[in-house]
Amino acid sequence: MKICPYLGLLQDPKTPAIFPSERNCCYRAGSARPVLETHQQAYCLAEAHPTCPVFLDPESAPDGETSYTQSLSATSKNILPYAFALLVLLGVVLAAWLYRDSFIQPASPPPVAALPQATSQEYATATPESGPLATLLVTPTPSPRPTNTPPAPTETSSVTPPPGLGVPIGSSPALVIHRVASGESLTTISKLYGTTETAIRAVNLLLPIPVWENWLVVVPHQTEDVADLPLFEVYQVNVDGVTASSLAEQLNVDASLLAQYNNLGQDDFFADGQWVLVPHTRR
Repeated sequence: MKICPYLGLLQDPKTPAIFPSERNCCYRAGSARPVLETHQQAYCLAEAHPTCPVFLDPESAPDGETSYTQSLSATSKNILPYAFALLVLLGVVLAAWLYRDSFIQPASPPPVAALPQATSQEYATATPESGPLATLLVTPTPSPRPTNTPPAPTETSSVTPPPGLGVPIGSSPALVIHRVASGESLTTISKLYGTTETAIRAVNLLLPIPVWENWLVVVPHQTEDVADLPLFEVYQVNVDGVTASSLAEQLNVDASLLAQYNNLGQDDFFADGQWVLVPHTRR
């Protein structure tokens, strides 16, 4: 896959994400400009990037080709006053409702009808010690069943849900995708998973220092030996029915390594929304 040489990250203009991402920016006009993910798919990350309107003429290209974050920010600013007014209105309505309820006396509870005398069933009623009991315990009289009719088989699921964030993936070694919480650092994360800061730095393709809140970090689980591991980036599948081999072709990475580190076969499917370890061989 041919990638546009003017595509890069906001913090690293020389290194782009190899899949459509809001972190990618266009540097064709000099300064960083956000790029629509649909535009990245059609031009920036494809062999057609030399035909991109911005690539051909960055001065006369329409803003719509790249300006997404700016228009979104403007829309948010226009909506903000209305959202604030709506919150104030809801607060006034809630206060009025609570004030009204403070003058309303609760209605007397309806009389409780006595339970009929038990025959073939046993009833459990409320007691002061146990509190109100809303469940009626019934022991039905068993009905005869033909002895020649076998019980229906119980169908059990054989599908194992894909691992999520914070769960070890694979083995030798296992890897964890960790979302950075407020106040966390590489030191606290390394202690949490039994590894070192050096090992974490060594396996992440992109890692801001100090690490940012909500950043997805690949962490070796209970090991410091990462000398033979590739560099990893995190990707989230957004459709059903994607195999490891087809995703590897889309991301331009080794299919066998992608399947190995995600504990799958090359013909196994990723689930919609599943987080994926994307390996990049070291150069």
